[in-house]
Amino acid sequence: MNEQNKSEFKIRCEGIEELAILHACQELDPGAIAALEAHVAECPACAAVVSREARLYREIASLDQPADSLDRSGLLLAQCRSAFAETLDDQQAKSNPTGWRPVFSPLAWWNVLRDTLVYHPAMSMAALVVVGFLAGVLGQRTHVAPPASPSPVVASASVPAPKFTEQQLRSAASANVAWVTPSGSPSPRVQVQFMAQEPMNVEGPPDDADVLRALTFVLGNDQQFEPSVRMNSLDVLHTRCADSEVLRAVCTAARLDRNPRVRIKALDTLQEVDQNPMVRETVIEALQNDENAAVRAEAIHLLINVLRSEASSGAVDPKIVSVLRERLRNDPDNYIRMQSAAILRQLNAGELP
Repeated sequence: MNEQNKSEFKIRCEGIEELAILHACQELDPGAIAALEAHVAECPACAAVVSREARLYREIASLDQPADSLDRSGLLLAQCRSAFAETLDDQQAKSNPTGWRPVFSPLAWWNVLRDTLVYHPAMSMAALVVVGFLAGVLGQRTHVAPPASPSPVVASASVPAPKFTEQQLRSAASANVAWVTPSGSPSPRVQVQFMAQEPMNVEGPPDDADVLRALTFVLGNDQQFEPSVRMNSLDVLHTRCADSEVLRAVCTAARLDRNPRVRIKALDTLQEVDQNPMVRETVIEALQNDENAAVRAEAIHLLINVLRSEASSGAVDPKIVSVLRERLRNDPDNYIRMQSAAILRQLNAGELP
């Protein structure tokens, strides 16, 4: 029977790295193990690779549990983030040597207005027509006489109209998000400023509908607003992730934002709601598909919390196990492979706390 199993597997030296990792993690079936042992008995180079991976796995297994104790203080992950952030800052400085130009100077506002009138005459005429129409409607309403008697129908409470339109938001050239504490107020408020031809200023508590609408718009438009502004938005939105619209915006940023630092910040924001199915799918996708190693490291750190909540219910999503095995085989980053191996070993032993 063993001879038949050996004949079913063709071991090639160029594929020995993957087989050595799977063999060390006890992921090979008996037939593959027999074929591998027969090959390394005749090939000293492959035998050295298999021995090296087995030694590395034993060192991982000797570390304390659980898996995140491999980096108990988070020092390695913090160093990765810091180094990556410095690299991004250097690249951004090279691509924008002239620096940021202030948008509050009169000359800057005049340039924006002039360019709009010159290059977008149709838009300018349309805006004037709309303003004239609204002024006429408002004038008519001020002359309408009140009804003679109150209506017998009780009107329901209406939702207040938003302070700004979608078109106004899209016309903003930049934005600023900050916490402010008005004089005499016991609690801080959020201020969102949009710099445009007609500047907009939204201020209110973190749960204010207009504030949340402004923050989610900023977060969802990575081509319009700077990464630092989007990260400031996440600082506020992390308190409101129980809201479905906010949660959807943060998950989208974690998957699709062009800046890796924003994606890392979005994943970190999701820690308070890691039991939500949308969050679980976002974490899995980030670990499986994100091209940045620091983002994948943040995702696998958050995945441990997801697995803890699922393990308490007695069922672990097979998709998570499949992604971990794929990362163990193919991830180019050694930290991700080590964490994947440790988590899989704990799942097999039923030891994940």
